[in-house]
Amino acid sequence: MEDGNVQHIDLIHNIIEEMLEIQTRSQKFVTRITAGESLSQSHLVLLFQLKKQGSMKATDIAEFLHVTPGAVTSICDKLESQSYIERTKDPKDRRIVKMILTAKGEQKIKELFSKFPTDEIEKMATTLFQVRQLMSNIM
Repeated sequence: MEDGNVQHIDLIHNIIEEMLEIQTRSQKFVTRITAGESLSQSHLVLLFQLKKQGSMKATDIAEFLHVTPGAVTSICDKLESQSYIERTKDPKDRRIVKMILTAKGEQKIKELFSKFPTDEIEKMATTLFQVRQLMSNIM
């Protein structure tokens, strides 16, 4: 039984090593996307989230990015100054301001990912989805 326990611990050790390597490579992936750009990782993530969500309030952005409301203002100001996003009033409640992606912002997303072959991006997306599903099953 002790031999099975050692094997189990070795497997967990391997998983942790792989997760750390994925973390390192993920950072390199983001660095490559943003290379030569005036965008930070937070800017990039927000552009993609706005593409996915359609619009977001500043409080939702702060929660999503795990940053302060002041940081959200700074991030959004920079993206708005470059015409990647715009602030709009919610038609149902004019007191609520939402951030939306502009056509230029959508074009920027396409441009950033044109640095990678489509088939490789598809493989990566599929594999990462499978890893996330496996992790969801055990956590």
